[in-house]
Amino acid sequence: MKWAEQFFKVIDRIAGALAAFCIAGMLFCVFLQVVARMTGLKVNWTTELSQYFFLWSTTFGGYLIARRKKMIGVELIQKSMPAPLRRLMKFTAWLSGAAFYFILIWYCLPRLPRLMNQTTPVLKWPMGVIYIVMLLGVGVMALYFVYLAFIGLCGADEKKPQAPKDIGKIVEEAE
Repeated sequence: MKWAEQFFKVIDRIAGALAAFCIAGMLFCVFLQVVARMTGLKVNWTTELSQYFFLWSTTFGGYLIARRKKMIGVELIQKSMPAPLRRLMKFTAWLSGAAFYFILIWYCLPRLPRLMNQTTPVLKWPMGVIYIVMLLGVGVMALYFVYLAFIGLCGADEKKPQAPKDIGKIVEEAE
């Protein structure tokens, strides 16, 4: 599984850079809008582009949030179950999430050629470009959820019980 972790670390860097770029682009567009309104300039494209940057940043940010295990989850029931049942529940939950994303991709891919013929209102970009970026982010998240499902089934994500700390270790950590 080390190869999978290395793969997702590379994807983490790419997704982080893309999310940061999209957030910076969104902030720049909004700043430019404010300046344009104050000075009376007409900059019509900033509203549309800031919306696309927002969509893309949430797509890449969603992957990063899932990767850092910061998504909202209820673990009370899972933790009260015996280990084999807990692993099966994790596997089912993560695989269900992955299935949802794969169904979303499967449903959207045949519509991309038609979306490439439609253009955005102001920028005149093909609408398919907007959706391709989102589908890439969702696809990576789906792959990660499949990975988490199998990690959960194997129990590799469960923490091993640690030996109780003595006073020396506690003092060391505090320093």
